[in-house]
Amino acid sequence: MKIQTPTEFLTFNNGYCEVYTVKGNKPDKKIMTLCFGDRVAGFKRFFAARAASTEINRLIQVPRQFSITPEHNVVISGVRYKIEQLQNLNDTNPPATVLTLRKIGVMSDVNDSG
Repeated sequence: MKIQTPTEFLTFNNGYCEVYTVKGNKPDKKIMTLCFGDRVAGFKRFFAARAASTEINRLIQVPRQFSITPEHNVVISGVRYKIEQLQNLNDTNPPATVLTLRKIGVMSDVNDSG
């Protein structure tokens, strides 16, 4: 029998992601580096995205950040992603932000002043 706990415990041990502002169609400034944990996209999310003609390539969780918006880009291991959706989870330990990502290419040189 599983012991019931009041909150779900999340980990962020799958690597690091960098969050960039976007100017034009290119990353501009790195605003933060965060550790992240991978999540599995459920059937509802997958098929809702497919119905909207959007492809979801990755779903990650990061420690809760109110400063991240869908206008930012995320870079993981040199691969650039657009944030399609973000969702703040308040009922987890620690509180987290879930980012739904769509791959848009590989990272080129950026003026890194962050």
